[in-house]
Amino acid sequence: MIRGLLEKEYRQHSRLAVYILLMMVFGQFALTVNNFLKERGGSSFFLLSQLWFYIIPLVTLVLGTALVATEFRNKTQLFLEGLPMPRWVLLVVKYLIGLGIVLFCTVGLLVGAWWNGRDAEAMSVNFCLLLFLKSVAWAWFCWAVCFAHGFLGKYRGWTGVLLISGLIFLESMGIMSVTRSGPFELISDRFAYERYVWPVDALWVTGALITAMTLAGFALGLIRDGTVAAMLSEKMSMREKIVFTIMMFAAVYSVIELKSQKNSEKSLNLPGSVDFKRGVAIVFAATAEIDPTPEEQQALNAHATAAGEMLEQVGVYLECKSLPPLYLIHRRDFNKEAECEVDFRRVGIRVNLLKVDPGDRGLQRGILKSMLLANQCGRLDSDTRGWVLEGFSTWWPVKALAKTPADFIKLPNCGGKPVVRTLCRSDLENWLKTKERMPEAEQSTSAGLAMIVLGDYGDEPRRRFLAAILGYSAPKNVAATLHDWFHPVGSTFESTTGSDLSSFAQKWTTAIQTEEAQP
Repeated sequence: MIRGLLEKEYRQHSRLAVYILLMMVFGQFALTVNNFLKERGGSSFFLLSQLWFYIIPLVTLVLGTALVATEFRNKTQLFLEGLPMPRWVLLVVKYLIGLGIVLFCTVGLLVGAWWNGRDAEAMSVNFCLLLFLKSVAWAWFCWAVCFAHGFLGKYRGWTGVLLISGLIFLESMGIMSVTRSGPFELISDRFAYERYVWPVDALWVTGALITAMTLAGFALGLIRDGTVAAMLSEKMSMREKIVFTIMMFAAVYSVIELKSQKNSEKSLNLPGSVDFKRGVAIVFAATAEIDPTPEEQQALNAHATAAGEMLEQVGVYLECKSLPPLYLIHRRDFNKEAECEVDFRRVGIRVNLLKVDPGDRGLQRGILKSMLLANQCGRLDSDTRGWVLEGFSTWWPVKALAKTPADFIKLPNCGGKPVVRTLCRSDLENWLKTKERMPEAEQSTSAGLAMIVLGDYGDEPRRRFLAAILGYSAPKNVAATLHDWFHPVGSTFESTTGSDLSSFAQKWTTAIQTEEAQP
């Protein structure tokens, strides 16, 4: 019976074995004629390690599909199950056939690589044994994984995507060096050059994984006479496709988001740089000059501390769960004007720190506006929320000095008295158009005055309203749009202050007219 089974597999998959061998030979030839790889590696066995890394997983995946997945998908396993032999014998035969094809091709190409480089490579018995053992262990590991993977049937594609995403996540987050552990260590950069040290730990780990994957494959094929594998071979329903698609996108998005957060927390590794981290405030200050003077170093410390303490207080006041990192870059060739760069993951400000005081209100206003914009991916610069952003960034640096509208107007660098005589609810809901009616120098003054008027409802209601609008850390996806829909400014204002935007607009107008009437 076993002989008949072998003949059946030979008739069915002999051409596939030839194609696989030709594919591996062609892959080796393609790498050999690549001058870049030849110059980079300096060894014929380096090219072989590249072939092992890219081609063998593909080869074993094709074999696993042909010997296992296709057998169940086409229902031909029902014929094999009718033969008078235990089911485990069928699986052993398939496992050994696939393993034999993979190892035959692997050893054949290894001998071919040795023959091509016999005059250039310093061969020894220990080196030959190392190359042979590492190649066989890697090929066997790939086959064991793909053998078990073939029994997953309709979930094979999704499982592969999630597995690869998980490995990329572990590597990118620094949780585990995938390329320097277990079977991957066997075909690392040392594959072509290590002649004496045996990778004992990597071989043990690889052997354990081979055993585990082999047992998993046999378990899937033998549980309840293979009913699990038979069920998995059925076509995936539309509902399952939708669910797995959502899971795949969620997994990929999670990897990207965690990676970006980890990257955003990295400190500047520059000479003389100053880092400030406290609460949600993350400030990196550095100079773009090669030889910073003691005065510039002192300015870096002062500005990093002032900006960090301000952002820490803002984070507490607005109940921010996080804030993007702030990068302060000192430029000697700049005047007092600062350049802001917002990319929704971090905020960069280039300024001559020697010409600007750390407590400069214009600089603080620019920092606050840029940071809050970045924290919500630019969504605050809108018709409905724009006046809140403009007003808070203007009011916060002077909140200790301006308790009344009169105090606020008298402060220097506030832009002068506002000129808009009347405001209504629609003006607040169409703020970008309302700003066009104001002189540019007085736009921030008018918005800052709104924060003073908000204090009439009480300090705590004002804080709750500002926290609800400005404290949200918006993701860069549709969740932010849904949040804005369910938390409009009008209803948020009513729930936090107990009033409405129409009454507030009247209070705001009264304050403007009162200040205009002052001599």
